[in-house]
Amino acid sequence: MKKVAAIVLAAGVGKRMKSKTSKILHKIAGKPMILRTIDNLQALDLNQIIVVASPQNINQLKKILSDNITLTVQREPEGTADAAQIGLEKVKEGINTVLVVNGDDSAFYKPETIKRVIKQHIDTNSTQTFLSVKVRNPIGLGRVIEDGGRISAIVEEKEATAEQKKIKIINTGLYVFKKDWLQENLHKVKKSPVGGEKYLVDLVEVAINSSQKVSSFTLKDQNQWHGVNTVDELKLANEKFNKKIHIMGIGGAGASAAAGIAKAYGYDVSGCDLNPHSSYTKNSKLTAKKGHDESHLHNVAMLIVSPAIFKNDPRSQELLEAKKQNIPILTWQEFQGKFLQKGKFVISIAGGYGKSTTTAMVSQMLTDSGLDPTCEVGATVLDWGKNYKVGRSKYYVNEADEYADNFLSYKPDIAVILNIAWDHPDYFKNRELLEKSYQKFINNIKKDGILIISDEKNLTDLAKSSRKDVKVVKVEDFKIQKLSIIGEFRKINAHATLTVAKLLKLDIDRAKKSVQNFKGVARRLELKGKVGSAEVFDDYAVQPYTMVTTANALKERFGNKRIALVFEPHTFSRINVFFDDFVSSFKKTNVDSILITDVFAAREKGNRQELSMKLVKSVGIKAVYTGSIETSAEYLKKRIKDFDIILSMGAGDVYKIYDYLKNSRYTVRPIKRTDP
Repeated sequence: MKKVAAIVLAAGVGKRMKSKTSKILHKIAGKPMILRTIDNLQALDLNQIIVVASPQNINQLKKILSDNITLTVQREPEGTADAAQIGLEKVKEGINTVLVVNGDDSAFYKPETIKRVIKQHIDTNSTQTFLSVKVRNPIGLGRVIEDGGRISAIVEEKEATAEQKKIKIINTGLYVFKKDWLQENLHKVKKSPVGGEKYLVDLVEVAINSSQKVSSFTLKDQNQWHGVNTVDELKLANEKFNKKIHIMGIGGAGASAAAGIAKAYGYDVSGCDLNPHSSYTKNSKLTAKKGHDESHLHNVAMLIVSPAIFKNDPRSQELLEAKKQNIPILTWQEFQGKFLQKGKFVISIAGGYGKSTTTAMVSQMLTDSGLDPTCEVGATVLDWGKNYKVGRSKYYVNEADEYADNFLSYKPDIAVILNIAWDHPDYFKNRELLEKSYQKFINNIKKDGILIISDEKNLTDLAKSSRKDVKVVKVEDFKIQKLSIIGEFRKINAHATLTVAKLLKLDIDRAKKSVQNFKGVARRLELKGKVGSAEVFDDYAVQPYTMVTTANALKERFGNKRIALVFEPHTFSRINVFFDDFVSSFKKTNVDSILITDVFAAREKGNRQELSMKLVKSVGIKAVYTGSIETSAEYLKKRIKDFDIILSMGAGDVYKIYDYLKNSRYTVRPIKRTDP
C-alpha cells in the first residue's frame, strides 16, 4: 500500500509476563511475537515499517529483524503516545497515512483485514480510525466509550469507572492516522494521573473535541485478535495459533469434509483449490482461494494437502514454501487421524467399493440412535446436503480409503472391511500388495478393538493376520427385506451397519428402521431429474464389478424400461489392467445401450480416444463410442425418445451429462425417486 507507513510499538516491558525476556520476544508457535506482527505488515507492501524498541531489547531486535526495518528506541517507558511520537520522527517524507500497531497483540490479524481498515480510513476521509472487537472478558483492556451511538473516547481500564468496566467492546491496539494531524496533535496527550504514562487512545478524545472524524472498524472474526499480557495468555495464543491451518485441494470430497469438521472443532481454516467452487465447498459454506500460491501460507501452523499433490505437483510453490518455513505438511487423512480423531471412539469403514454408502449409513444409524457422532464421508449424504456431520459425542465415523495407503492414518476402535476388491493398479501393482496394505490397516486397530468383515474366504484369511486382542466379527444377516435405496447389493452395507449397531448394544429395531429409511449419498444411483420423459440417474462406479452390478440393479428395479448407460472410463491404468474384466462385465449388463466416452485421465497420461474405441470394439454391437461428455450429451439429445432412463457412470466429469441435457428443447425438472 503506497504512501502508508507502520509504527510497531515494541518497547513495552510486559510486567505481567513475569519474565526477563521482553514481551514481544516471547514466541508463538516457535516464532517471536514481533516477527509474527512484521510478517503481517510485510504482506501489505507498505512504504516503511518502523519498530520502536526499548534499551533492553534493541540489540536482540537488531539480530532478528531484516535490514529494511527501521529501528528506533524509546529511552524511558512513558507510554504508547510517547512511543508513537518517537516512531513518527522516523517516518519518511511523502507518507500520508500512518498505521500504529502493538508488536505483541497483532500476530493473528489477517493482512487483508488490516488492508480493509486502512482502506476504510482513507475512503471515509477519517482523521483517525481504530480497530475494535467485542470480547467476553475485557479485563485489562481499553474500553470503547460511546455517547448516543457515537464514539466519544477510549478509556484504559486503570482509568475506567465501574460502569465503563462493564463495556465489552475494546480497543485492540491497531490505529490508522492522517500523518499530518498525528504530528500536530501528539503533543496534546497528557500524562495519565493514574499511570503516569501518555496513552495513544487519548487521541480519540483530542480528535472529537476538535470536530475531527473518528471511525471504528469492528472486527467480526474474534479469532484475529489475541491479547498477550500474561503467561497464561501466551499459552493460549500458542494453542490458538497451532489451530491455524491451510488446506490445499479443499474442494475435494475428503479434504472439504476434514475442513468442515476442523472449523467446527475451533480450527482457523483457510483453503485453496484449482476449483474453489466445488459442490463440497458450496454445500459446506467453505471459502477457498483459486489456485495455489505461496502467499496462502502466511502465518499458518500446518499445511494440509491432498495426497495427490506429492505425485502430481511435488514442486508446488506452497509445498516448497512450507518446507522453507518448516511448516508441518500433513495429508488431510493424517490430519484427521492425528488431530480430529484424538480422544474419539473411531469407526472406520474400508473396502474396494461400498464404503461411502456404508459410512453414511453407519453415521445415520448412530445419529438416529441418539449417539450424535462426528462423521466424514467421501460423498454428499443426501439427507445432510453435505459430506460431513459434526457431533458432540465420543463417536467418530470415517471412510477409510485404501488408495496410497491413506487408511493407515487411522487407528480405529472398530474397523469394517466390506471387501478387498483390487483397484487402483497405478498404486497397487498386484493383489498381494493390496492385501499387505489391508494387513497394516488391521494392525492399526486399537488394543482390544473390533474387526468386522464380510463372510468371504479372502477376508477370513486376511483376518488371521490380526492381533490376538482384536475381536474378529463377521457381518450378520439381519433379514432386511427392502431398502429405500436401489440395489439388492446394498444389503451388505445395511447388514454391516446393523452389525456395528449390535456390537454397540443399540436397539436393533430402531437401527433397522434407520437403514431402511436411508436415502443414500450423491452419485450412488442418484436420481438427478427428468429430460423429457427420460429419468436421469448418476453413479460413481469405476470398476468392472461395480459397473455391471449397479447397472443391472437399475434395470432390475425398473423392469422393461429402456436404459442407456453412459460410461466414462476412469484412468488408463485401471482400464488397461482390468480390460478383459471390463469387456466381460459390459457384455453382462442388461441395459439396452452402452455409450463409452473418452477416458478421464485424472493423474495419468495417454490417448483418451484410442483406449475407449478399443473398449467399444471389444464389447461389440451394444456399445458405441461417443467422445467427450459434450458430444455424448448431443448424441443422447438426438435419441432422447429412445430411452426411458439414462445412467451416467464414472468418477470424472460424466455427472455433467444431466446439466448438458438441460440445454435442450426438452423440459428438465428435479424429481423425487418413485418406483415404476
